[in-house]
Amino acid sequence: MASWKGAASSSGSPALDQNSVPLGMPAQGRVLRAISPTECFNLLEPGGIGRVGFTTADGVMMLPVNFAVSGKAIIFRTAPDTLLALHADARLSFEVDHFDEAFNGGWSVLVHGHAHQVTDEREVQHLEGATPHLQPWAPGARDVYVRIVPTHISGRSIRPC
Repeated sequence: MASWKGAASSSGSPALDQNSVPLGMPAQGRVLRAISPTECFNLLEPGGIGRVGFTTADGVMMLPVNFAVSGKAIIFRTAPDTLLALHADARLSFEVDHFDEAFNGGWSVLVHGHAHQVTDEREVQHLEGATPHLQPWAPGARDVYVRIVPTHISGRSIRPC
């Protein structure tokens, strides 16, 4: 499992740490780098919008969700009658991007893990208190909490040299 220790980035742009690995030569004044699991997790901590990926009988499905981070897990909410709820106890992927068009840079983080529907009332109450900013954008009741426990996390950034 990835290590989650490290200082959080002070801005939306990745402050690459000493474990970052260059992936290529600079192209037009930019460099593409792999970012460490610690840095990836720090980029996810503020929450925001991400995409949950899972396999259905019809193929791969990618659905947007707003998310929060609690402890070392990614949390999102959904309705009980959705595809997300049907796949809430399965292996899946989760992806988040950030783009800075003014500087032609950004980052992408990919998480592989196992989703678990949170059913214990005390855990739900804890998540409600720990993630008060997690308010789904979609209309209707979104009272199914899903926790993604990462098993692998990776990312890349591209930024000016």
